[in-house]
Formats: sequence, C-alpha cells, structure tokens
Amino acid sequence: MHWPADHPACLDAGLAPWLGGADDLCPGGRLGPILRHLPGRRLTIGVEMPGSMAVLKVFARPRARGNHRRLAALGETAAAHVVPRTGGVDPSGHVGLVSWRPGTPLHLVADDLFVEGCRRAGAALAAVHTSGAMLDRTWTVDDEVAQLRRRALPDAGHLVDRAAAIAEALGGLPLVSAHRDFHPRQIILEGECVGLIDLDDAAMAPAALDVGNFIAHLRRDCVVGARDPAQAEAAIAAFRQGYGPVDPTEVWEWLSLLRLMSLASTRHARPDWSAALRRVVTATAPVLA
Repeated sequence: MHWPADHPACLDAGLAPWLGGADDLCPGGRLGPILRHLPGRRLTIGVEMPGSMAVLKVFARPRARGNHRRLAALGETAAAHVVPRTGGVDPSGHVGLVSWRPGTPLHLVADDLFVEGCRRAGAALAAVHTSGAMLDRTWTVDDEVAQLRRRALPDAGHLVDRAAAIAEALGGLPLVSAHRDFHPRQIILEGECVGLIDLDDAAMAPAALDVGNFIAHLRRDCVVGARDPAQAEAAIAAFRQGYGPVDPTEVWEWLSLLRLMSLASTRHARPDWSAALRRVVTATAPVLA
C-alpha cells in the first residue's frame, strides 16, 4: 500500500515506523479518508479494498493486538452484528484492520430520527453487555477515579475527592463486556441497522459506566448549547427504554460529567464549556449516605 511522503502518518514520528504493517493486512489497498488522527498516538483511516471498504488503525504503542483479541471475543457472541469485525493485526501489534460500518453517526442524524436512534443505541449496548464475552482487561470505578485525578483541572481537587468517596461507597460492582467510551459519535445508523464503532477502550466494566457516559454526553450537549434540552430529555428516556434498567447510572453520569468538564478545557480548548459544566457538576454532586 502506497503512503505518499507528505501523508500525515508519514510525518508523524510516533506512527511512521509502523506503516509497513498495513501491507501485511491489506495488500493492494488504497488509502481513503483520515477518520481521526491523534498525533504521536494513533491514526484511523479508511482503506479501499477490492469490492469493499475497511478501517485501518495505526498505534504508536502495540495496542492493535489487544483490540483484535477483544473484537474476536465479541464476534463469537450474539453481539457480533453490532460490533466491528476484526480483520487481523500485523506482527508488530501496532496496526489493526476492522470492518467498515456504512451509515450516519448518531449525532449527525436528522432531529426527527435522533430520539429513535437513541432508543436503538440503548438496545445495541444492551446486546454487548449481555453477550457473555469475556474480555482480557477490566476497568472499575477505582480506575475511573484514578483517571479523573490524572486529568483533573488544578482547582477541581475537591470534586475528585468527592468522586473517590463515591467509589469507596459503591464497593464492588458486577462487570460486563463494555464499550467504555460510549456516546452518540460511536453509534452508526443505516436504515434499520445500528452499529458500534471505536471499541479501542473496551473492557470488563460496570454496565452503568456506558449508560451513564452516554447520558452525560447528551446533558453536556445541552449545557454547551449544542442540543435542545427537550429533545435531549426525550432522547435520554428513549435510550433508557432501549437499554432497560441498570443502577447506579446517576453516579456514573456524574463521574462522566466531571471528566468532560476537564476535557472541555484541556483537550478541546473550551474553558467556557468547562465553566458551564462545572456549575452542573457542582450542583448535582451525589450525596453520600
């Protein structure tokens, strides 16, 4: 597969050494659109294969091997229809290939389809959580709090301390095969079909993590003016209906909002969003018994 010398991947010192692995996975493939590029970390790009499209992922660290194992495990369950198929991994473990999911990301569908799309997203997530797949890593509420500490804004320590107290009060929670980065941009709709993408963070985790994270993203969109509040509330209700009952979603929703508050400033350079989210996070902090 030909990589032009001026391609962003070739100019990325963290990724360029591993590009040859693409030849092992998709010989004869042609480079398509860049779907996401985090310089020095990873690249996701469409690849034109004979008669089909695929998604090639190049990582600065050998993450592709683990992703392949986890997608293969999910692909052997009843959730296979909603997750990408793995197309293999190169010998280095830095490059992986997965199936292309045609359609429209949920956050971009027309307003009159969004609420129903959220209901279907809930049902798709439930299929993954109840699949019985055993993934090879875990993510608990303690891991979530540790990540919050690493990413917290300098003046948000008291909120992270509250999160740590919540984690201690929750204790052990049952773990399921979870997406772990589940939000509307990770759901693709095409006609009656719905699919999940970008399972790079998948792990055995509490079910409420994914549910709370999805709801937190909808509430975040309201706070920053990206979505009408009435539509968001309808979408949350539809998502809950599609998924079914699970606890403690309010706690995980709050933890996700706390993370999004920090990311708004540190990753997205939107201190105004961060300030608006801080007001919500502060006002809705769970009360410990």
